[in-house]
This record gives sequence, C-alpha cells and structure tokens, in this order.
Amino acid sequence: MTAPSSGTKTASSSRAINPFVRQGIIIAAAALLGGLGTRWITSRVADSPKRHTSQHGDENPATTAANSNEPSSAIAKLPSDQWESAGIQLSPAIQTDFSKQIGVTGKISLNEDRIAHIYPMVEGTVDQVSVALGQNVKTDDLLVVIHSREIGTAKLDLYQARLQRELASVKLGIQENITANTKQLIAALRANQPITEIEQRFRSNAMGDYRERLLASYASYIKAQADLSRLEGVRDSGAVSSKVLLTAQASRDANLATFQSRIEQIEYEMKTSQLLASQDLKEAETKIAVASTNLRILGCSQEDIDSIDPANQGEAISHYPITAPFDGTVITKDVALREQVRQSTSVLTIADLSTVWITADVYEENVPLLRSLSDKTITLRNEAWPDRTFDAKVFYTGEIMDEATRTISMRATADNSERLLKPGMFVTIDLPGITESNVFTLPINAVLEHEGKSFVFIHIGGDTFERRDVKLGPTNGKVIVIRSGVASGESVVVDGGFILKSRLLAELMGGE
Repeated sequence: MTAPSSGTKTASSSRAINPFVRQGIIIAAAALLGGLGTRWITSRVADSPKRHTSQHGDENPATTAANSNEPSSAIAKLPSDQWESAGIQLSPAIQTDFSKQIGVTGKISLNEDRIAHIYPMVEGTVDQVSVALGQNVKTDDLLVVIHSREIGTAKLDLYQARLQRELASVKLGIQENITANTKQLIAALRANQPITEIEQRFRSNAMGDYRERLLASYASYIKAQADLSRLEGVRDSGAVSSKVLLTAQASRDANLATFQSRIEQIEYEMKTSQLLASQDLKEAETKIAVASTNLRILGCSQEDIDSIDPANQGEAISHYPITAPFDGTVITKDVALREQVRQSTSVLTIADLSTVWITADVYEENVPLLRSLSDKTITLRNEAWPDRTFDAKVFYTGEIMDEATRTISMRATADNSERLLKPGMFVTIDLPGITESNVFTLPINAVLEHEGKSFVFIHIGGDTFERRDVKLGPTNGKVIVIRSGVASGESVVVDGGFILKSRLLAELMGGE
C-alpha cells in the first residue's frame, strides 16, 4: 500500500511543476556540466546542416554563406502553440542606421575667468569689513577698509607736491610778469624817451630791482650826454678847452656803454630767472605725477587721490579701501576687524556664479569625438534636478593626455543665472557618439550567451529554431550591432530566447 501511494504522489508533483520552471532548474544543473554540454554541441554541429537541408531543400545563398562561416550551431524545437506563453517574438533581420550616444561624468567648477582672489597691496590693520560670506556684490562696492601707514605717507607726499606746484606756478607767473614789464621799459629806454615820462609810465609795473638798475644807468647816460651837449655849444667861443670837451665825451661814452651793458645783463638775468621758475614748476609737477602713480599702483581710486585733504580727513587719510572688481558673490572671507594683514594675505574671494565651467575627462577611445565638439553645445544632467537638462558650450578640448588615467580634459561653459548648478556637483554629459549606416541591429534581449559565446536563435521554419553564433559590435543600451552571423530577411527571435536556450540544455541533460 505504501509503495503505490508514494508513486502516485511523485507523478502528481511532476505534473504540477511548470515546464518552464523545470527548464530553469535544468539550466542551473547544466552550468555545472559545461564540459559535457560542449561535447554534445559539437556532436550536434555535424548533424545540423544535414537536418536543415533535408527539411528545407535549397537555401538562400546569403543564409548558406552566413551559416558556413559559423563555428557552431544547434537546433531547438518549440511547438507554435507554446510561443505566446513562452514570450517568443520574431523580427526580420534588416539593415538600419545605428547611433550611440556617449555619456561621461563631469564636474561643475568655478568659471576661472570670473574669479578674484583679493589681496591687499599694502600692510596695515583692518579698520572696516563691509561684506559677509555669501553676499552678492556689485562692481566697485566697498569690501574692506585697511588703515595703512604706507598709504598715509604716500598721500601726504602727494599733498606736499601739490603745494610746491602751486608755489612754483605763482613764482613763474610773477617772473613772467616782471620780464614782460622790464622788456617794455628797455624798449622805451632804447627809444630815448624822457626819463620823467618813463618814470611816470612804468611806476606801478612790477619789475623787481630791474627798474632801479636800468633807470640809474640811463640817468647817468642822459646826464653825461647833456653835459657834452652844453660844452659843445660853447666850444667855438674858446671858453672850453679841448681837454674838457674830450673828458666829457669820454664820460658820455662810458655811461652809454654801462647802460647798454646793464640792459644785456638784465635781459640775461630775466631769461635765467624765468627758466629756473619754469624748471621748479616742472619738478613739482613731476613729483605730483610720481606720487599719484604710486597711489594708483597701490590701488587707490582717482576720486580718492583727488580728494586728499589732511586738514579735513585727519587720520582717515591713511584709509585704504578695497572694492569689488566685478559683480559676484563672496565665496571666501578670511578677514576680521582689527586684524593685521599683509600683501601675502588673502582677505576675500569673489566669484561670478552666473556662469560655471563643466570639466570632464574623455577616455582615449572617444578622443576622435573631441575635434568635432569644439564650440559645440552639449547637454548636462544632474541628479538634483532630474527633470531638467542644461546646455554648455565647449571651449577647450585638451591637447595632452593624462598618462595615469588615459583621459583628455574637456572644458565647457554653462549659463547659471538660476544658480542651480553648484560648483563641486557631478553631472552626466551626453556627447554625440558613434553613428553607422546600413548595419544589422537587434534588441539586446535577442542576444544570449553561453560558455563565453554570443548567439541568437533563427526561426528556420515550423517549430524549429537554430542557434547561430554572432559577432557583436557596439551597443547603445537598447540595440546592439551584429557584425556577422545573420543574413538579411532572416527571422530572429528578439524575445523569449531564454526558453529556447533552456530547451537545448534540457535536451543535453536528456541525451546524457
């Protein structure tokens, strides 16, 4: 009684197991018997062409050529009424265009053309900090004020140079006025105008000591000339001796020579004095230019330079303001009130975050794509914004390969006006990739693998399917290029091939 009951239970259990589940179990067992399966497949290779020919007669030449080059094949059978439950789907092998988009990982970084690391040009003490970390600033906004002795000294030097220029300018003006008045006086004297008229005409004109010297020598000359004329008037009467007359003539000539010499001397002195006054003015102007340039080099604005006034500014004259070079955001702040800073101390970093750089390393196999990417737009994606894509324009495609990673660096600029892209984020970059025309492509599910070989199933008629080894090309994640193994028009199993593979392995187990 016990034995029959046991046998009935076993038969009932066998019927309850789904045939496809049983085939899955057989596959697991077959994996442990790989060597045995290899011998079976080899034995089937020899019989397969004959079986195929006997059933179908003459074949398509293209199919025959494709089959003759295959290293191995096998036959699986599955009744057509089981195809639907097994998920068998067929599709003809046709040549189409294939494109593969390449995705690389990139990183968002600061736009290095729009970042400013701010260092003070002078040493001093921080007197004022006007910004906070993360604050947005505009061009020329005040950032930090430093109390600097160097700035104070330079401004005072400039102020003194300006005073010297004013003094030199006044002196030159006076000297030019004296020279002009003296030249007019000399012209009147040379015209032998009466001394009383000359005295009255030039009485209020500034001439320094030139007037006294010229008029004194001119008066002596006029007096000597008058004495000589008086003696010459009585010479014929014999009242004046020739000696007295000659003495008067000599005195007149001496006074004339003195007068002319005095004019030449004064003209030389006027020219020299005017030249020296002009040189003093130029020297003062040079000192101003040097002091102003020194302040400009130190970073002082022209407005700050023009407004120097020690009396009104007091100790504020030593203040050194640091302003924003462009619109941006304060991303680092390393300065505090009353802190001592030097030229080597970085106080702030400002970055323009309205644009960012995208950096990516392109592997050696994709280097040919770089040439076509220059000045082109690429698409970015980031996990923080799954429903958004961003565009970036490539501006650098690298020239040197990293020997360690075998990659070449690529750079692109992306608009970041919404501030969604944060420096340091990782992004996925979609690059235009491989494109091929007139190639066989199949869905990835159509390709199976066993013992390191890739193959597909070809429907050769009725309930019969043939395993066909194939050589694969690139894949884009959806379809894969078939380099060899299928011919145009052949009906390929694109889904459900796993069941056929299980059938083959089931036959292997049964045959053994």
